[in-house]
Amino acid sequence: MLKRNLMLLVCSLFSVTQLYAQVYNIDIKDKAEKPLEKIPTMAGTANGTTFSVNNRYFEKDGKPWFPIMGEMHYNRVAPQNWEQEIIKMKNAGISIVATYVFWNEHETAKGVWDWKNNRDLRRFIQLCARQQMLVWLRIGPWSHGEQLHGGFPDWIQQLKGHRSNDPDYLAAAKQLFHQIAAQTRGLYFKDSGPIIGIQLENEYASGQAEHISELKKMAVLANISPVYWSVTANTVFDDRKMEVIPLQGSYPYRGWEKAGGRATKDFLYGNDQWIMTDALGKVFYDVQKFPKGLCEQGCGSQMTYNNRFVVEPHVVEAHLQNQIGRGMNLVGYYMFHGGTQTPGLKEPGLPESYDFQSPLSEFGLLRPSYRSLKILHSFVNDFGSDLAEMQVFEPENPVRNELDTNNLRYIARAKGNSGFLFLGNTQVRVNMPDKTVTMRVNLPAEQISFPSLTLKGQTTAILPFNLKVGGLLIKYVTAQPFARLVNGKHISLFFQELPGVQPQLAIDAKTIPLKKIRGWKTIALKNQLLLKSEGQKDLSFSDKEGNTFTLIFLSRTQAENAWRIKLKGQAALMITSADVLAENNKITLQEINNKQFKWQVYPKSLKAFSRYAAIPEKENVLFDTYLLKTAPYVPEVGITYPKAKNALITLPLSFPENVSNVILKIDYLGGSCQLFQKGKLITDDLFNGTVWQIGLADILKNGALNLNIGNADDKVSGLPVDLLHEMKIKGSVFKEIKALPQYQVTLPLNN
Repeated sequence: MLKRNLMLLVCSLFSVTQLYAQVYNIDIKDKAEKPLEKIPTMAGTANGTTFSVNNRYFEKDGKPWFPIMGEMHYNRVAPQNWEQEIIKMKNAGISIVATYVFWNEHETAKGVWDWKNNRDLRRFIQLCARQQMLVWLRIGPWSHGEQLHGGFPDWIQQLKGHRSNDPDYLAAAKQLFHQIAAQTRGLYFKDSGPIIGIQLENEYASGQAEHISELKKMAVLANISPVYWSVTANTVFDDRKMEVIPLQGSYPYRGWEKAGGRATKDFLYGNDQWIMTDALGKVFYDVQKFPKGLCEQGCGSQMTYNNRFVVEPHVVEAHLQNQIGRGMNLVGYYMFHGGTQTPGLKEPGLPESYDFQSPLSEFGLLRPSYRSLKILHSFVNDFGSDLAEMQVFEPENPVRNELDTNNLRYIARAKGNSGFLFLGNTQVRVNMPDKTVTMRVNLPAEQISFPSLTLKGQTTAILPFNLKVGGLLIKYVTAQPFARLVNGKHISLFFQELPGVQPQLAIDAKTIPLKKIRGWKTIALKNQLLLKSEGQKDLSFSDKEGNTFTLIFLSRTQAENAWRIKLKGQAALMITSADVLAENNKITLQEINNKQFKWQVYPKSLKAFSRYAAIPEKENVLFDTYLLKTAPYVPEVGITYPKAKNALITLPLSFPENVSNVILKIDYLGGSCQLFQKGKLITDDLFNGTVWQIGLADILKNGALNLNIGNADDKVSGLPVDLLHEMKIKGSVFKEIKALPQYQVTLPLNN
């Protein structure tokens, strides 16, 4: 009777709504898996660091390593911006920069090679190295990337034997590889350089397996010598030779399909797949031989004249979460940074812009998807070494219908008794209803029952169970792990609250000396301490091993605005609505149309910004808060409309020091809009209903701009009905053009 009353009290205190919640079970138990096997030909050591790989995951210094890679094409970004854009990628939590080396970008005529200016591959790699970023080169010879002939020069395209072991083609490809080797000499990891990976060919699904072997042999003889060799996973190759690692591709938005595609199976925690909707389980190799990884994780896609769509941040975030949950141990984005096509070298039928709706736009502007993905990058960077070793456990009846809106999509990754639940309630092209659920994890020796929670539609969640940190064992948390900061014996755990869910957690009673924590409803059971927030967003205590802990729960907005930084040799967190470009000796803050910068720093009292006075905030005892105002600026931009569908933009010669850029926001109706300067087409935009944002910094001194709207074609798919109706009434027209300053301040660090 006493036990029953206690359980009723627990249910009452913690507002458990089991009666109204759907209960979902998942069994975690030992299952047979191919033994861990090294891939012996892929390992390298330099400066005390070793990279290697086995059949399940990548390794750094012999430990599991979960890398995050983002693609930026150096030839499609202004070279004066390379380093700043690399810093932005680094600050997003990315550690590897991937890039194509397009053959026709460099061999401009037969035997004539160009490696200068925005084609200066060597300088681009050196800048990556300066920012401690690793590099993965995709050297082709055939690349695609929406480049003319897939990157082939015209004369190579005309060869009948291209993309084969035809002697004439191989002789030409050999010259390409020797050129690349000359540009990259001394920049490989074995030479203490940043290049760790090389991708050969691309999407070679209908060729001959021996061609990949021949390309690798040629590259090695040319002194191209990375740690890792890869191909795209729909490529035919000889998987018995272990010469290359297949890396997958997957896109939630598909510019090559009508309206950017339909609902896809990419949100179902499915088995191995390549890009197409029906490709669950279709691969050309033994998946047990190689680690699961992605070279083309779609966080955007290229629109075409006929196919329009808007990339939604919550969709690409859910898509990434799906990939991590289903067992990926490397994530490589295509594209993380947009760019502009080289005149004359774009694939026919595509725009000049290669913006891709990427997290970093064609002009280097941070889209909302940048912050959404950064949340998961922080989780992977801090918990990825645990994740990489974890097996994937599916529920008994996994959802396999992408149009199913009733049943919860979920999966688990676990090793032993510890792991993470991945819950999905997002589906591209489908509106998902809220779901009230109770999750039960069935372990060999116990069952962990999470309190019931409501998972909002268009969201996902990662929930830990038996999370061991130091001497602490957290049985469960109804919030998503965000960051783990370890500074000596003090460990700070940050969690992102789920929308509308009050944080609840259970801690193994043997690992925490306290029985009551201020600001938290507490029940001390025999084996666990149950906690539910009463409005308090943090708790601090020590474990029995002498570690001190601070657990902090961030709102979704705080998590989006949180940046991992190093201050005075300590792992720290900065929260600000500004864009953050953190370097070793300074931090630059940038924000559009806001001249007042506010930032918070954890841990408190670091005094890394001692030249600025911290402002008091009574409710915040964990963070120092700073406020800095800069001088206002009204952009000296003239906007006139000489005739219908045409706008003339006059520009200032320079900006003041506290303005990094001026952003031209162009709200229009039409099929597309082209940007001209001195009669030259600079770039363009395919209309999808969003405002086109152009950064003016790189084109200030070249004279006035002309904007011309093109009419919409009746064949265009993907535009909402209300926009089509508005265009029918108003025609092609500029609705509003305005110029907004991007303010910036630079904060020197007292490190």
